[in-house]
Formats: sequence, C-alpha cells, structure tokens
Amino acid sequence: MQKYSNKLFFNQGFTLIELMLVLMVIALLAAIAMPSYQAYARRANATAAQQEMLKLADQLERHKSKNFSYKGFNPRYLYNASGVVPFNTGTQTLTLPLEATGAEIKYTLTIVDGDNSSLLLTNPASIGQNWAIKAVSSDARNFSFLITNVGIRCKNTTSANITYSTCGGGAENW
Repeated sequence: MQKYSNKLFFNQGFTLIELMLVLMVIALLAAIAMPSYQAYARRANATAAQQEMLKLADQLERHKSKNFSYKGFNPRYLYNASGVVPFNTGTQTLTLPLEATGAEIKYTLTIVDGDNSSLLLTNPASIGQNWAIKAVSSDARNFSFLITNVGIRCKNTTSANITYSTCGGGAENW
C-alpha cells in the first residue's frame, strides 16, 4: 500500500491578467517619464549652445584685444583637438554637439559682422568693429539664441523671428 502525501500542487507562473497589469504599470511610468526626459535633453542641448556662444564671445574679445578689431577671427584652433573640425571657417558656422552629423545636429551657430550681417568676420570687406552669434535649433520646441558684443542676449522659440540684431516678438533675455 502506497502512502500519498497531503501536499498541494500549485501552478507556478503568472496569469494573463497579472501580466497585463504589469505591462499597464510600465506603460504608465514610461508615459510620465518620456516627456520629462525629452525636456531635460532639450535643456541640456540649449545649455551647451549657450556655453559655446559664451566661449566664442570670450575668444572674440581676446582677438580684438590683440588685433584692435574682430576682423579675421577664426576660432578653428578651439575645436581641432580631436582631428575632426566641427567649425567651418568658410561659413563661420559651428554645429553642436561637436562632431555630430546629420540628424544628430541640435544647433548651428553662425558668427557674422555685427555691422553688416551679410558679411563674415573673415571677409575682407567686413568692418570688424562688432559681431553677432546666432544659434538656431533644429528642434522646433527648443530655443534659438542670439548674442552680440553690444549686449544683446536673447532667446526665442521661433527661430524665424531671430535676426542678427534682435530676437523679435516673444523673445526672452538669457
């Protein structure tokens, strides 16, 4: 005669309802976290653009203190450490993040003569007594920036409103 133990056998695993509940909780957490992360990433990109603009502004002032003019300014030496040169001397533009290409580019900074924004500081026809730097965002939900040597520092979410002398309507100072 065999003895049977009184052990109860339980199924090991999860029901479909339990799995669905876990998936709903994960989806809810992701729906809350993603916009916050995207806003954080936009702020980080905007801060990087402002930082590079201030760095270029500092180098422009150093250039003027040595040459008595902003004319001929070429910040290429600042960005040539890795061998990849993100600063284009022909167009006086810098793409951010540094060394980014294509869709990875978040900002494009351009340096022009502040007295005639159609001329670059490297152009022999430029006056070279003022400068302006404009940073245009590739993300329509992020700010575009303007900084000049005459004290303008503004930002606007509508990049079309920003010229090399003003940020237009809806602008804020930074």
